[in-house]
Amino acid sequence: SASPPPMGQKVSLPDAPPPAPGAGAEAPKSPTGGQLFKFEGEAYALFHPNVTPELFDDGDDESPQWILDIGETSFQVSEQCRMVSNNVARRVDFLAPSVGVFAIRFHNQAGFAEFLSEYKDALFENTHGCRASDENREKVFGVSFTAWANGEDHPETVWDVTDEAPPNEAKTPGPGATSANGKDDDDDDDDANDDYGTPIRTRSGEDALDMKMGALDNSFLVRGNAVDVFRNKTGGALENAGVRVNLRDAGGSRITPTKGFLADAERSMFLLSPDAGRREKLYQMDLERECVIAEWGCRKDGVDVPMSDIVADTKSSQTEVGRHTFLGLDDNRLVRWDARVAGGVAQELASPTLGYRDGHDFARGTKFRCMATTGDGCIAVGSEDGKIRLYGDSSMRQAKTSFPGLGSPITHIDVTYDGKWILATTSTCLVLLHTVIKDPKTGDLTNGFKTKAGERIAAPRLLKLKPEDAARARGAPLTRGKFTWVTEQGKQERWIVASCQNYSILFNFRRVKTATAPDARLMEFTDYNVVGKDSAIAESTFVHEKFTGDDTHLVIATTKGDVFCAGG
Repeated sequence: SASPPPMGQKVSLPDAPPPAPGAGAEAPKSPTGGQLFKFEGEAYALFHPNVTPELFDDGDDESPQWILDIGETSFQVSEQCRMVSNNVARRVDFLAPSVGVFAIRFHNQAGFAEFLSEYKDALFENTHGCRASDENREKVFGVSFTAWANGEDHPETVWDVTDEAPPNEAKTPGPGATSANGKDDDDDDDDANDDYGTPIRTRSGEDALDMKMGALDNSFLVRGNAVDVFRNKTGGALENAGVRVNLRDAGGSRITPTKGFLADAERSMFLLSPDAGRREKLYQMDLERECVIAEWGCRKDGVDVPMSDIVADTKSSQTEVGRHTFLGLDDNRLVRWDARVAGGVAQELASPTLGYRDGHDFARGTKFRCMATTGDGCIAVGSEDGKIRLYGDSSMRQAKTSFPGLGSPITHIDVTYDGKWILATTSTCLVLLHTVIKDPKTGDLTNGFKTKAGERIAAPRLLKLKPEDAARARGAPLTRGKFTWVTEQGKQERWIVASCQNYSILFNFRRVKTATAPDARLMEFTDYNVVGKDSAIAESTFVHEKFTGDDTHLVIATTKGDVFCAGG
């Protein structure tokens, strides 16, 4: 049988065929209906020329359970339907679980708008378990954010796209990427794909979990209980250094990390393990001595403080010598730790206690899950309930700006160096937030890390997979969305990448900003490039720009431990 088309291919809806000769008058079109298409093989085919989608509640007042009926099938409304709407095309695409992928092109704009409004209400009620009244929306999102959460920009919204088009903007970061039109962006398709398809292989071992990119000499593949070292090469290539650092504690027991960051001019890596008995400890690996040299206890006022995430103080602090502080996070606590003891010397293979430098214990229920820092040390925090909080560089006691959750947990978060853009990963989409507002007193542009932004901030833009691609990935979640890595003021992040099962999904950041500007009326963006691999992807990330010049190079690490790099 023919192989399926590549992910990311742009699929248009066909025109409806003219009526057959002698078929009589065309059936009247439903004012709230449209043409129903089904995705089969490589394209959408007209399934019914005139269908009226209907939403009905199969639950009760206390437990709504909205069902969408499209004639061919019916299914429960949820984020798993991967609904994508296009206001200009009067089109919605969606995945009917276990049935297939469908699209409706509405006969008129009013029918499209009416359906979309009713669908959003149904999704709200199914997600939050309450009726979509103004009162309930205010309870869920806050009084100021009901329109924002519905995808409506405030009249005073600022869309600050001040960056210039970078060199080689049209060039996908690394050959082998299939663009939304199903073609490769590079001219040298054959040679490029051959190069990109050749992995840098590492010795067999436990599954790879993460790839930590360095801006200096080395980058690192974090495995189940070891770290493999790669040399950073001019031109953006990586080279296997043939060095594996085994992760063992003072007693010789294996350490299995899931979080970590580079520090001290990338000569150390701090690692966090979720294993029982380890969450309240931090392990420091010396990359020059190739071993774990210290176990740090996380304690405050004599009480263990288990951490769920750790990050460096700023975007660039991993390249600095002598920075001893970093950030830690648990369900309801944001902490700045200090990895120094008396005399500034860590006790090797012992368990000194980290100094509690600063932080705040929040009310129960904040459910913090992940965080990221800007170039000047401001902090973005994502939560289980989908909320995103922005903290300035001077205090962690109270968020300068807080965004309500849209219904899905935030599993990963990133922020641009200048703090103007935030990228939050959920299982079904990447939430892009623009933090820039106009200061009401001075009229100058500032951002939500520096001042309380409130409802004036731009509504979230959602970067989504097309439903047919979500089906190809078998509903696998999006993971670890991130911007290209910038460590200098004035440099521009050019791309966004996330992983989904065996695929790396690439969005051209400038195109996203242009296409979703307020006057474009496009709140959901599905134009992306794809790189597919034959095994699950542990991490999709980028080579630091100092090695690549005007280009951007994608790095993919599979769970098998194979590393693919556009530069080598």
